[in-house]
Amino acid sequence: MEPPKIPKWKAFLFAARIPFLQVTIASVIMGILIALSHTGTVDPILAILTLLVAILLHLSVNTIHEYYDWKSGTDNINVNALRPFTGGSGMIQIGALTPKEELTFGLLMLIMGSLLGLYILLKVMMIELVIIGAIAIVSIVFYTGPPLRLSHRGLGEFSVFLNFGPLMTLGTYLVLTRRLHVEPILAGMTLGLLVASILIINEFPDIEADAAVGKKHLVVRLGLSRARYLYYLSTTLPYVIVIFSIIMNLMPIYTALTFLAFPLNIKNMRHCHKFYEKPRELLPANIGTIKHHLLFSILMIVSYILYIFI
Repeated sequence: MEPPKIPKWKAFLFAARIPFLQVTIASVIMGILIALSHTGTVDPILAILTLLVAILLHLSVNTIHEYYDWKSGTDNINVNALRPFTGGSGMIQIGALTPKEELTFGLLMLIMGSLLGLYILLKVMMIELVIIGAIAIVSIVFYTGPPLRLSHRGLGEFSVFLNFGPLMTLGTYLVLTRRLHVEPILAGMTLGLLVASILIINEFPDIEADAAVGKKHLVVRLGLSRARYLYYLSTTLPYVIVIFSIIMNLMPIYTALTFLAFPLNIKNMRHCHKFYEKPRELLPANIGTIKHHLLFSILMIVSYILYIFI
């Protein structure tokens, strides 16, 4: 008996992995709030447009990356995939979308995001925004795409940290204030590390399939046992950055609220340490890492709201 057919519109939503937009929304909101805390006011239209650009580019990387993972074969041979968390959305594999449809959708999102970003750039003429935009587009196109294949070279985790963390938060801040500042960089680093931790833990179940097609990300290069410590580092460093920033008066004392998320981090690390070699049993850590980012982000956002309005 054939599985029920998924409507195209729903298949595109699955392929785009809409729930993961939480990481983009959080980083942009942080940039907006830090700009507001520094200037007392922000242009709401520019803020909304910046968020839309970030969302469009995120949707593009999700689907373009999935197309190239299909082309390399890793998602096709991945018997340990924990979809939608690892191994792609599976929309190509079940025939809900063709590879060409996913690639076309991704390129369309990239073009729309780039054009809207160009419009913002023409309104806010800053060379720093040109650099951030160029890094973002290169990262999207060549994350798994040839010839750079960043994720195949062990640079995917750093690319995710950089683009979804400090560059996204700083870029938003630049659009709204027209000046550089260390605070959005530090706040962005905390969120970027947690986004990278989501990628890292999601690479654990994919290690065999990825290694088989030459996708040598850091988990493949380190091996599962040592990769656990990379995961612990990426999930714990944000708290170190918060402590350092508070001590150096670079972020408000309210950001100490983020430590309310630390018990969840400990729970995830313990689970990873125990079940790192067992993909199915590891699933609570995959889900928990996403929840950790969400909780930390909400607490960081709340801390800045308190700082601005109290």
